Amino acid sequence: MGLQLIFVVETNKHSKSDWIYIKETVEHFYSYDRTQVKLSAVYMDGKGNYNSNKKEREIKALISQYQSTSKTNHTNVIYCFDCDDYDNKIDDRNFLEEVRKYCAGAGYEFVWFCKDVEQVYIGKKVADSQKGKEAARFKTRKQISTVDSKKLLMEEYQSNTSNIMRVLDQYPELIRKR
Repeated sequence: MGLQLIFVVETNKHSKSDWIYIKETVEHFYSYDRTQVKLSAVYMDGKGNYNSNKKEREIKALISQYQSTSKTNHTNVIYCFDCDDYDNKIDDRNFLEEVRKYCAGAGYEFVWFCKDVEQVYIGKKVADSQKGKEAARFKTRKQISTVDSKKLLMEEYQSNTSNIMRVLDQYPELIRKR
């Protein structure tokens, strides 16, 4: 019985920045059998596309492809969003609540990064044009080893934190490294 985790991320296929941080998190903090766990990414090309028909079709296609290899395979979808200015912009707070409800209604997991993925992993804001370069540098320099896992286990929004490991810990196929 295999598990596919589909991470739906805000970035685009060209940058892949969000996916780099997420994949580094899984690889650094967890052990898993690569023949039994498949990690996939769907790129939203902007968070406003989270519920588009096109993205839903991409997700369904990945699920179908994976299921066709074995009837016992199952897939979980994990949507990943930056919190942005949730603490002082009502639109950002409302958006997070909207996507949280969407995920709950669709049976998807909801991962957040406060205020954005770069702040969580490298501790600073990054210009959009530099996000891909910063993520590549993060990976090359193995900076994931400097990230405190406690910052990735939060229950509530707080700057420079995320709930990603709280969500990943739910999967017995992913064994947390000590």
